[in-house]
Amino acid sequence: MIEPGKLNGYLVAIKEELRKAEGKHPDFCEALLDPESRVSWADAESSIKRHNATSKAYADNVLMEEMAEACAAIGAGDKDHAKQELAQVCAVAIRMMHRLDVNG
Repeated sequence: MIEPGKLNGYLVAIKEELRKAEGKHPDFCEALLDPESRVSWADAESSIKRHNATSKAYADNVLMEEMAEACAAIGAGDKDHAKQELAQVCAVAIRMMHRLDVNG
């Protein structure tokens, strides 16, 4: 478990980066998904899940699985599921930040 003080520190860092990004790129993006992309997020999600089910847990793979799930939900027009998956992306990123502190 991440201690409340450490978690707050990560959230402060995230808020600072968000403010910087909003200042640097106030319009953020044209769309959430590139309509000209050849990437099928549903296919990517399936592929990453198959890989993760048969290998050791690695943070980058978990992060990519959550991101693929989020993008697949966005592509399917399921906003509530997409928001849930994006929250999971953030949770994995925070856990990665913590892992850097704990294990270097």
